[in-house]
Amino acid sequence: MAFRVTEKRMFLLTFLFLCFAAQVMARESKTLLEKELLAEEKLKLINKPAVKTIQSADGDVIDCVDIYKQPAFDHPLLKNHIIKMKPTDDHSRRRRDKYSSQATTSTGLTLTQTWQKSGTCPNGTVPILRVQHHHLLNAPSIENYGRKPWNGVVEHELHLSNRTIAAGIEGLHAYAVLIGSGYNYIGAKASLGIYNPRVEADDEYTTCQIWLRHGGYNNSESIELGWMVNPSVFGDKKTRFFIYWTADSGKETGCFNLLCPGFVHTSSEIALGAAFSHVSGDGLQYEFSLEVWKDFDDERWWVVYGDTTVGYYPASLFGGLCRTATLVFFGGDVYSPRIWKSPHPSTAMGSGSFASYHFMGAAFIRQPRIKDFSGYYKYPDPFGIYMNQADCYSAENSAEILWTEPLLYYGGPGWSFPFCQ
Repeated sequence: MAFRVTEKRMFLLTFLFLCFAAQVMARESKTLLEKELLAEEKLKLINKPAVKTIQSADGDVIDCVDIYKQPAFDHPLLKNHIIKMKPTDDHSRRRRDKYSSQATTSTGLTLTQTWQKSGTCPNGTVPILRVQHHHLLNAPSIENYGRKPWNGVVEHELHLSNRTIAAGIEGLHAYAVLIGSGYNYIGAKASLGIYNPRVEADDEYTTCQIWLRHGGYNNSESIELGWMVNPSVFGDKKTRFFIYWTADSGKETGCFNLLCPGFVHTSSEIALGAAFSHVSGDGLQYEFSLEVWKDFDDERWWVVYGDTTVGYYPASLFGGLCRTATLVFFGGDVYSPRIWKSPHPSTAMGSGSFASYHFMGAAFIRQPRIKDFSGYYKYPDPFGIYMNQADCYSAENSAEILWTEPLLYYGGPGWSFPFCQ
């Protein structure tokens, strides 16, 4: 009799478990189906009809889209926007300082984007990285795909060479940067060494970039550009060229690249979000120059990659940044939801080595420059170095020879025993 009771109980428990499992599977199937449908709708909104499609050897798909049908024109402020193909103030932009160089690599080799080996986009089109199904399914949120995760902004004191200022640092971010502040800036540029740092988890990313900012620490406007490794946006861990904007610290506005309307793409040669053909390693150091500057004749912030004008942000997207920037950063940024937890994430910045390793070891930024109303590019002054996790990521201005201009070295491995815990 006892055996029969036990047998009945086992049968009942098994039946209940199977019912529960069936309910869980049904909910998961429904959730997956809902996510699939949401992804399909998002793809229809993001991807524009292509005049030509290029299949890159690295798996990317580049759509050559009619320049007048690009995502920018989905923005309500740009419905009747007339595209400007090149700056009016081109001559003043090209004013150089004595340290400037036209080289885009320190090896003498040509630096390209991988897709360019597979084809070219015709005149009248712009190359746009196609968002694919797996990109969305890899993202934490399909609705907010292409935006930075919003975790608030924390006020920090930034110590410059002759004063201290208060500025906002995005929540769950680690910085190692050179700061310029104290003037109205109308441009910035630098040459960025290119690396492929480790990113531990798909919800983390790492960048090397230039920031132009304006506004209070909790409601600042920003234009950012550089390279990044970001699995949640690109679905892989390749090093890619990116730009970003926001008009409210990322709370409601802005995105990476063309994943929301705003940036007007004009170049048929450079694709935002595309991977680089080479990164530094094995004794070779690759770098590329980036520049962002304000053309007051047409009220646009132009983005320049090497010697190629990529496009512009219409100044009407912004408030204070419509006129000038008040803060410029050069350096590295790591984002992780676990950035302040122990053990610290092992997502690296730069080359993955600390700034003290210097050339051929640490990541570097060469010739950081700000442009003020003089119309000339200058070394940031006043300036300062800022690190908010110095045991994990560091930055240092260092000149190999006393009379030469210092390079900004920056980076770090993230978690490393016994330092960063």
